[in-house]
Amino acid sequence: MQIVLTEADLSKLKPATRADLMAHIFPKPASPGLNAEGFEWDDVVDLTPGQVEEFMEGCADETIAGLRVIAEHGPVIRASMLDQAGIDNYGHFQGRVTKRTRTVTGDRHAFLFSWDDWQSDENAGVGHYAVTATTFRSLRIYFNLD
Repeated sequence: MQIVLTEADLSKLKPATRADLMAHIFPKPASPGLNAEGFEWDDVVDLTPGQVEEFMEGCADETIAGLRVIAEHGPVIRASMLDQAGIDNYGHFQGRVTKRTRTVTGDRHAFLFSWDDWQSDENAGVGHYAVTATTFRSLRIYFNLD
């Protein structure tokens, strides 16, 4: 099957849909230096703008507010920054986000976040969350930050 889209057709699409199409048609090559260093990236997924839109449709307002904090200050944040979104139970937030990530991607091993060692002396019990560069860009598109 072949589908032809003109510039006029593309301009009629929602920005997230247009960005999702462009990401699929012209994928950016993966670069090992693209994601923040010091984090484990196995099973951490890249969400496209369309997937982020789908993700948000099933989220509570508090979860959306927490993801906005990541979009505004990420791709790596200290978890305590989520307090400004009314989130103080980071484990619960992480669990909700992980469950939704697995639903959207269909991958039962997927994570949206990577995190560092929260028990290290440097972190003193509250560490950092990180999302991939691709997911960060998709979150910024969703929240109209770019």
